[in-house]
Amino acid sequence: MNVIVLLLTAVQALDPYAPPEIRKIPTCTCPSTPEAGVIRLDGYVIDAEMTLAPDGLNTNDRMATIFDVKSSNDPSYSGRTRVWHETTEDKCGITFDYGRKYSVTVRVIDGDQLETDRCLMDQ
Repeated sequence: MNVIVLLLTAVQALDPYAPPEIRKIPTCTCPSTPEAGVIRLDGYVIDAEMTLAPDGLNTNDRMATIFDVKSSNDPSYSGRTRVWHETTEDKCGITFDYGRKYSVTVRVIDGDQLETDRCLMDQ
């Protein structure tokens, strides 16, 4: 009987109108100084390249968006250009919409691959 009274008291103490507890999701932190040696591309999103995660069921958070680059501050980039990026917020990810025109700031990695993130896009 005493256990039931304690349980009823505990349940009544819960506020049914209290907002749910919101977990804080870690977000990326961008450097305070702009990154040097970046390239600016202007073009339209025409495709995407996604890869499977090791489980074979889900996709990786890292993907490539394919742009039809119309202009660039580096003449070696034009036409179909693959830009790699993360999609999750805590890794400074970014997403792009098909058919939309973007001005994308990228860095060169591994000698020939292009990569961007939210920090580069904001600079």
